[in-house]
This record gives sequence, structure tokens and C-alpha cells, in this order.
Amino acid sequence: MAFGFVVDSNNVLGQMVEESGKYNVRVSDTSTVTTAKTGKQMAVLDFEVLDGDYVGGKIRYDNVVWDETSSEAIDRSKKSFNTILVAAGVPDGTQLTDMNQYVQGLIGQQMNVSVEWEQNNKGQYNLAVKSHNKFDTTGSKPSGVKRPEGAMLPNNTAGSSFGSATHNTTQTQAIGATFGAPTTQINPTANTGFGW
Repeated sequence: MAFGFVVDSNNVLGQMVEESGKYNVRVSDTSTVTTAKTGKQMAVLDFEVLDGDYVGGKIRYDNVVWDETSSEAIDRSKKSFNTILVAAGVPDGTQLTDMNQYVQGLIGQQMNVSVEWEQNNKGQYNLAVKSHNKFDTTGSKPSGVKRPEGAMLPNNTAGSSFGSATHNTTQTQAIGATFGAPTTQINPTANTGFGW
């Protein structure tokens, strides 16, 4: 078969989320456990947008670090990790024993994340997850705020004339959430990695 096709903007890899806002997402199977530069264990969550203008778009590198340096740090870590689990609809009383179980159990789960543009130490603007919320039955809500004008694209974004891939932050953050509408899953057969 000879090379030949018609350009189709709906048939591309790495759909890009181009606005800050609140998005219904599914935790992607590219999520992983790693060690932060500080030596602390870290969950790296990646998300895929489930609805709206950016369906299929990726929101990557939502890093959540487990910090045991003090009792206050442990309490803060528990709140950060719990916030994400509650947003995903994991029931009270679910027992977790290690970080791998945490990440694997979240894969396929749905929630809503709020994202904003944030500049990294290389001068690049990426979308940073600011809060994890329960799934929004009214759908994703882009804010209309696009990457700041003239901002550098991140290294993991292809800046060629053939389009661009995904982008997001690698910033560590402690998350506080506001819980909205009851959870309704777009895909009711989503992974139930926590046994519920």
C-alpha cells in the first residue's frame, strides 16, 4: 500500500487540553509510583478528560508525596491522599497498605479536577491540578483561560507544525477539595481496584 491519506484533526495522538477549568476525568493507566527528589514516596497521577471540548485530552503529572518527616506531615499526607480517594468515590473504611495499591486502585476511577496554568522553573506554563472533586454530572467546564501569550511550551509538547502532544505540571502539592454533585460515572464498568 502506498503512502497517502487526508489530514483529519479528529484523528490525532495526544489530544491537548488548552484551557484551565474543571474537568471530569478518569485516572489513566500511565499513573505510577516513584520516588521524589527528596527521597519520599510519590504517586504520579495522570488523567484523561471524559467529556466536553477536550474529551480524550490528557492532564498529566499530578504528584502527591507521602511525607513522614513529622506527625504534622503525616496528617497532611493522609488528608491529601484521602481527598483524592473520596473524590473517586472510594468508601469510608477501605484499608490501604501501600502506595502501589493506592495507585492501582485509582486507575480507571472517575472524578473532577480543577486545573490552572502554572509556570515551572524553566519558564514553561503547564496545567497544574489544584483540587480533586467528585464527578460533576453537569460536565466539564473549561474556564476560557488559555496558556499565557508567548509562553514557552513544555519539553514534552511537540511544537512542530504537525501539532502538539499533552502537557502538565510536575509540581508537588497538598490538595484541599470541595465536594459537589453526587458521583455519576460515564462508564459504570470502570475499574474497581479497591474491591467496592
